[in-house]
Amino acid sequence: MAIRKTGKLKGKAKGQKAPKARAADATTADAVHQIWLAGMGALARAQKDGPKAFEKLIRDGGEFIEYGKNGAGHLLGEALASAQASVGARLTATRETATETWKELEHLFHDRVEKVLHQSGIPTAAEIRGLAQRIDQLSAHVERLAAAKSAKAKAAKAKPASAKRARPRNAKAAPAASAPG
Repeated sequence: MAIRKTGKLKGKAKGQKAPKARAADATTADAVHQIWLAGMGALARAQKDGPKAFEKLIRDGGEFIEYGKNGAGHLLGEALASAQASVGARLTATRETATETWKELEHLFHDRVEKVLHQSGIPTAAEIRGLAQRIDQLSAHVERLAAAKSAKAKAAKAKPASAKRARPRNAKAAPAASAPG
């Protein structure tokens, strides 16, 4: 069985503390007293300087917010400018790529349509332009020939009538020789 201890201390009277414990209690009491006095001093200072300190805190807070806004605004502006430049460069590159691709598609489509038309016997636009130029050249040539013929006809009419009279009246144009056989 277990032996039960009684609450009696040998050699010490009830309610007496050891000298180390008494010193520790005194140190703790002094520390608590000093903390209490510091708190009371802070309270007295807050009551005395409170309104001034509060106004200063308000000013300091406002300055801090303005500094933050200006800094943030500046940083935001730089970030926005950088993003705009980046997006602008990418947009330009994308636009150039799209334009090149579109031109390639147009060329491919044009070539394929031209090939189908050629296989069907339909002349291409280039062939039609060539024919139109040739027609213009031929028309100009025909006009020159017509003008030359007209000039010869006018020259023939303009021959003096005396040249016609010089020919004998009885002398008709020699009959054409009969073709053999």
